[in-house]
Amino acid sequence: MRNPLVIPLLVAASVAFASSSSGHKQTPENSPVDSTHPSAALTSSLAVKVNDGVRFTLNVRNNGPRMVELRFPNGKTHDFYVLDENGREVWRWSKGRMFTQTLQNKLIKSKGNAVFADSWSGASAHGKFTAVAVLPSVNHPVEERVEFALR
Repeated sequence: MRNPLVIPLLVAASVAFASSSSGHKQTPENSPVDSTHPSAALTSSLAVKVNDGVRFTLNVRNNGPRMVELRFPNGKTHDFYVLDENGREVWRWSKGRMFTQTLQNKLIKSKGNAVFADSWSGASAHGKFTAVAVLPSVNHPVEERVEFALR
């Protein structure tokens, strides 16, 4: 004769086991990675410094309480390009470069920063320009624009 309580007891035991706590206490260093929520916790800024050439710095800050994972479809984690007054592209950092076809990820700790910087040394043009910084993350894309002038 079969016991009719075996299956309900196994189901209850499985649910209890699956929902039990592992006893692992989370600290800021090992807090879970937030890779699905909107980019509300991320802020970004682009700085352009004109000196002997033009220096671009994209700063992405995680203001949230959890680590954020940036996922990239390939080895290109950022890009910078410059547009003239008419909106024509005059320079692009990634042009002519080759990138791995391997998926990339970058973790930004809570209250941490990711900084991407590069230079445009062939800036011999004069006039007003717009610098554009792109973070081609699949889950947290960023684009920042800053106007600057070369004399």
